[in-house]
Amino acid sequence: MSLYYYDYFEPIIQVRVLLIEESSPESSRIKLKIEFIDESLLFVKEAKIFSTNFVKYSYQWQRANNSLIIRWDNTAHHSSIATYPFHQHVGSETNVLPSEPMTLEKVLAYIATQISAM
Repeated sequence: MSLYYYDYFEPIIQVRVLLIEESSPESSRIKLKIEFIDESLLFVKEAKIFSTNFVKYSYQWQRANNSLIIRWDNTAHHSSIATYPFHQHVGSETNVLPSEPMTLEKVLAYIATQISAM
């Protein structure tokens, strides 16, 4: 999914802010802040290495008061998790659970279901 393709998720997005966009022949990096209609926020960090197609990511969804809802990331720690390096922090930094590999599209789809259920 292109990071700029939001049409499908537009009904739940209130504001999007591009914080950083950098690109070189070897890699790219992007940081976004997305505010949803329920005032929760998603902070997006992606860095892609073109030669390997590897994407290092962090998608942090939090409430307006900065309390963590979920952060999905693939930082190489928590090696005891079955899906290492893919994991999620649910509700707190210390509650680390397995996660499938994530993309921005998957995260937005999940958040859309949660906001719609409210």
